[in-house]
Amino acid sequence: MRVLRAACVVALVLAYSGAASTQAPATNEFAPARTGLRAIPLPRLDDLEPAVADQIREQESALRALVESGPDSSSKLASGYGQIARLFHAYEFFDSAEAAYLNAVRLAPGDASWLHLLGYLHQQAGQLEAAADRFEQALRVQPDDRAAAVRLGQVYLGLNRLREAREQFQSVEAVFPMLSRNGLGEVALRERRYDEAVSHFRAVLERVPQASSVHYSLAMAYRGLGRLDDARRELERRGPGGLNVGDPIVDSLQALIRGERGLVAQGRKAYEAGQFPEAAAAFAKAIDAAPSSATARVNLGLTQLQMGNTAAAIATLQQAFELAPEDTNASRELVRVLLRAGRPDDAIRVLAKAHSVNSNDEETLVSLSILLAQQNRFREAVALLTEGNQRFPERTATTTTLARLLASSPDRSVRDGQRALELANAVHRAEPTPVHGETIALALAEQGRCDDALSWMKRAVNEAEQEGDAAEAARLKGEMPKYESVPCRP
Repeated sequence: MRVLRAACVVALVLAYSGAASTQAPATNEFAPARTGLRAIPLPRLDDLEPAVADQIREQESALRALVESGPDSSSKLASGYGQIARLFHAYEFFDSAEAAYLNAVRLAPGDASWLHLLGYLHQQAGQLEAAADRFEQALRVQPDDRAAAVRLGQVYLGLNRLREAREQFQSVEAVFPMLSRNGLGEVALRERRYDEAVSHFRAVLERVPQASSVHYSLAMAYRGLGRLDDARRELERRGPGGLNVGDPIVDSLQALIRGERGLVAQGRKAYEAGQFPEAAAAFAKAIDAAPSSATARVNLGLTQLQMGNTAAAIATLQQAFELAPEDTNASRELVRVLLRAGRPDDAIRVLAKAHSVNSNDEETLVSLSILLAQQNRFREAVALLTEGNQRFPERTATTTTLARLLASSPDRSVRDGQRALELANAVHRAEPTPVHGETIALALAEQGRCDDALSWMKRAVNEAEQEGDAAEAARLKGEMPKYESVPCRP
């Protein structure tokens, strides 16, 4: 089967956490203490661990007592708002934390710590413009806040403000040399200065070999240079370890967390530092504290995998999935490990159950259909994708995968070249990329329209070259001979 270019099983992302990043609607709020301040939406506490709920109630009571006492200075009130904001932030009640931070900033605009934390909150929430504004303000108040400079550089990268990102990373070279080089490497990569990017990333990995996520960036730089074998080797070495920002203001949030969430947070921090035995111990303690926690089990399973214990990882992830089959993170991580262990039929059963619980999740549907096709169950894959396309015709991954199966399935009885072409054209109109042009070529080839198919392949190659994507251009060129002969039907 010619390449099925669509979303498949996700790579490991340990940022999975039980703490909700999207806060549930508040049932009540903390009224503004003064004119010009914001009301704070108070999170529901019913579903939290008792220790966490009590901790939040205590902080709320302390702030209420402070307000009722009529503090004689704005700085005291700012501190009260800031402390409850930190607690909400630690448990990822972002809406509540944001309102409280904003009050602290309004009351004490010269305190850079509240600006710093508010910027980090926006960064976590993906609100990059707001994050940039707050970190910029923090640095105007406290120019020596090097951790804020690193985070601002990261935010500028996300906004593709490359000149400003470079300035921030250069400014921390003496204090955070490897964070500086990694950031400058990312800037160079985006500017297609691939040799420079390679130099930076290799220097980082030589000094901090546990920062295994950097192998991915190095692979992309090699890919840009056309060194595809080197790129593949680096991708194989990619892992979860990153470079931690030495940020005492942000790190202080972890000390506030109690119970299972605190243990999971400790484990994640150890994991990201490549300290896998310590991470596993923290996650195991989290399970002891909350036996029904799927979150702790997913994290423990991923850690066991990093430690080379695949059987234990599968068992732990299976437990997490059974506890929470609706949790897409649990199912995807279990599927990924099952595939790595060579158990595709078990992976299909997991995805089928996950799809039955949450039929709206596109990635589950597409991953299941691809696995079915890989096991020569083409008719089931087409039926699944057709149903998904009928329900959500605007979804690109579903439509593209269906079009490619209809155009090039090894089981020719399920092919439908005309329908494939209609779907491929719709996707290309919405997203005119080289790979979607290739899908049109596949559909045309299935209809025997070889000259038209070849024209679309040439167009796709040209577009890939114009985008500077040497690897994609090389891949497409490798496919072109299949369209130059007659018949060209896949």
